[in-house]
Amino acid sequence: MRISSRTTGHLLALLVTTAVLAAACADDDGSTTTAASAPETTAAPVTTAAPETTAAPDTTAAPETTAAPEPVAVSLRLPWFLGSQFAGELVAQEKGYFAEEGLDVTINPGGFDTNSITLVAAGTDTFGLHDMNSLVFAVSEDIPLITAATFLQKHPGAVMARADSGIDTLDDFAGATVGFHEGGPWMLTQAMLVKNGVDLDSLDKMTVGFDLTPLLQGDIDLYTVFATNEPILAGLQGVETNVWVPFDYGVETSANALFTTKSYLEENPDIVCGMVRAIARGWEYAYDNPDETTDIVVASDPDNLDRDTQRLVLDATLVHVRTPGAVEHGICYMTAGRWETVIDVLQAYGGLTVDMDVNSLFTDACFAS
Repeated sequence: MRISSRTTGHLLALLVTTAVLAAACADDDGSTTTAASAPETTAAPVTTAAPETTAAPDTTAAPETTAAPEPVAVSLRLPWFLGSQFAGELVAQEKGYFAEEGLDVTINPGGFDTNSITLVAAGTDTFGLHDMNSLVFAVSEDIPLITAATFLQKHPGAVMARADSGIDTLDDFAGATVGFHEGGPWMLTQAMLVKNGVDLDSLDKMTVGFDLTPLLQGDIDLYTVFATNEPILAGLQGVETNVWVPFDYGVETSANALFTTKSYLEENPDIVCGMVRAIARGWEYAYDNPDETTDIVVASDPDNLDRDTQRLVLDATLVHVRTPGAVEHGICYMTAGRWETVIDVLQAYGGLTVDMDVNSLFTDACFAS
């Protein structure tokens, strides 16, 4: 606080009045004697009071400097290897969106033998991304996880055929051979077919691995895939495909769900919502700046990521991120209805045998209006 001094000069004027004393003295004889006038008193010189010394102004004290709080260190475990399907997270880190939320985020890749659900539940990682299906199973087994956002609003689980196979509509699936591996795409494909009147028993089913060769060589007619990846790989090998995404046929679920433990959410709600905000900003930036985003993605693993491929994957992924619903409600939003759909699919095709309280699966605290 600045303290100011004001000096007021006081002038003391001492005025001495000259009095003329005239005394009229009468003699005994009645004569009048005029007394001599008293000499005029010389006025004392006026003394001007010395002005008050003006105090030197106080120096304004420098405001106390409040040290910026240390960023909170957290980790995010991905469900798969680095690539454009995680562009929002990588951009949030590179552009400083995590830092602006007071977070120091380490992004850890996943892989074939790395399970984000297990690692977050064990406390090895703070946050994870995974499929809604797997999170429902985890909670059904009393693993205390909670989902705070989903970033692929349109689940990319799908099934594809060669464009020259003669399979152009769902009605053409009857009699076809479908190669599948257990997981979200196969469960969602079954739900899509049944919902649209296709008899599952009319298909020949074959378990396959994560290899496009059986489809590319014509050994199978249909192959369960993620629409953000395998159709692009087939195209790069010169094979055009037709792709059916269950979301587009009435089976609406989401993916890339951001989750943590229920105790962490209860103790750190601001941190959880900071993660949601930063990643959502990352995806918005990716949408507006796809070329720069591709560079950021490739830089995260330059030895294993091809720029041209990742640019195509990014374009395909953004279709699943920035849906009309995401534009209206926000990139990270969730609905109870989608969680109910997941539960129904799992009970019908995934072996889920218990009833689930949908409110135990997710929180809308970070995106509810």
